[in-house]
Amino acid sequence: MAQDAFSLYHVSKELNTLLHGTKINRVSQPDLNDVYLVTHSFSGNRTLVLSSNAESARVAFTSEEKPNPKQALGFCMLLRKHLLGAIIESVELVGFERIIKITFTGRNDFKEKVKKELYCEIMGKYSNLILTENGIILGCQKNAPLDVTTTRVTLSGAKYLLPKPQDKLELFDKNTAISRLSLWGGEDLAKFIFDNVKGFSYPTAVECANFCKDFSSTDDLYQRLYDFTFNCKIKANIAGDGKLKDVYVTDYQTIDGEKTYFDTIADAYDYFYTNRDKDKAFASKKKQLLDKVNGLTKKLGKKLQGESEKLLACKDADSLRIKGELITANIYRLKEGMESCVLENYYDDYKPITITLDKRLSPSKNAQKYFKKYAKEKRTIEILLPQKAQTEKELSYLYTVSLFINQAKVIEDFKDLEEELISVGLLPKPKFKVKTQEESVCRTFEFDGYIIKCGKNNVQNDRLTQRAFKDDLWLHTKNYHSAHVIIETKGDTIPDKVIEIGAEICAFYSDAKQGSKVPVDYCQKKYVKKPPQAKPGSVIYTDFKTAYVNPNPHDELKKL
Repeated sequence: MAQDAFSLYHVSKELNTLLHGTKINRVSQPDLNDVYLVTHSFSGNRTLVLSSNAESARVAFTSEEKPNPKQALGFCMLLRKHLLGAIIESVELVGFERIIKITFTGRNDFKEKVKKELYCEIMGKYSNLILTENGIILGCQKNAPLDVTTTRVTLSGAKYLLPKPQDKLELFDKNTAISRLSLWGGEDLAKFIFDNVKGFSYPTAVECANFCKDFSSTDDLYQRLYDFTFNCKIKANIAGDGKLKDVYVTDYQTIDGEKTYFDTIADAYDYFYTNRDKDKAFASKKKQLLDKVNGLTKKLGKKLQGESEKLLACKDADSLRIKGELITANIYRLKEGMESCVLENYYDDYKPITITLDKRLSPSKNAQKYFKKYAKEKRTIEILLPQKAQTEKELSYLYTVSLFINQAKVIEDFKDLEEELISVGLLPKPKFKVKTQEESVCRTFEFDGYIIKCGKNNVQNDRLTQRAFKDDLWLHTKNYHSAHVIIETKGDTIPDKVIEIGAEICAFYSDAKQGSKVPVDYCQKKYVKKPPQAKPGSVIYTDFKTAYVNPNPHDELKKL
């Protein structure tokens, strides 16, 4: 459900009550679409988000702000100049359009009291924020280019004009509304309301039609429409499935699915959009990292295929040397101009072997030709074998990174992964120094007094292994990529049941998650070593035992 005028009317009424008399303490703009106004009142600070994003245009509170850019955007600087320290006088809907006007009272450069109006046009892809004074535009978030045919100019210095109104009735004008409603001919009432009454999205029109069913006359229909629009019982909730999942200011009887109710519309919008933004940011970051890793995996896969094909072509290199030696040993029997010869192969019980010759070359030069080809293929093998081993190692590493990206649950899980990819050169270093953040926490479980820790990525795997005591138990799936798991011993002998649970957790957070009887190796941490210059998460280990378990996340034991 788009934010239609019906919803915005009740949103603006509630915001007017909550924001009247509050002071603007801070203005920020993290991106091109969103502006944050931190408001201060006796009850505390709240952050108002004004968004012109096509998918989530709104005027609402938010409990989580996006990080600010290093350099403030132009519109943000304009708002800071005019709104910092100003008092919100009112929040109201303009007419019955999808436009909320916020009126501010502040001081100009001469300390004179002035009023500024910020128009928040909530119109899908045409959404915009426009700051005005005395009806003149001071600036706007999105400027329409001059070559676009339009009846509205949104450039600074121009007079602010409302968008062209729709040819629909307004419920404020009773006589005109009743005249228009009398045209209803018995067709679908929801569609008639949607096509003829201003301010209703289609889901709202459906709900309104349900509210107005069984009306007795046109006057009765008008009164029911009016009561539904302006006197409905506010019961903010999140409901619906798919495209209909949204915030509703009242309890829509025509919307199915689980419903979550809130004390205020502001709380419902905050919860809905904060979580949706988190989900969107998580999906975007996951796609970005997966695209990078999958692209490199595909590139290395092609490289490995090429190396394997070249090595396959060189598999008979020894036969070239043998043929050269046999020609040399039997050179007295051969003559120039021969196309082939049959000689006894003393490397294979003197079995006869047919050797192709170049009739243009002498026997000695034919032997030299075989030796040169053998030397070339031998050099190729010597070069390609370590290259192929390195390619396989890099592919194995990328598979572990891909595994941990797919296991991530929240966007914070990508922090270590990004740092890891930057450290190994797979992602570019940030242009600006990033503020030091707290270490991300690993998965932690507790069973029978024993602490079991499981890494979420290679950086955490290294951290867990390095910080574990030498007698702690270290676990990893055999022949599969997986998280590192540490069971803290505290000097005790770990019971078999604890080892089994640790192994089941390790198997679940591996790429053998869908299997059964997964082999998990375990040993004391003192037998685990990290090779010099190895990739994050790469270790070698000895003195291990193997347990065969079924993967189990053991969420009931999870502490973090």
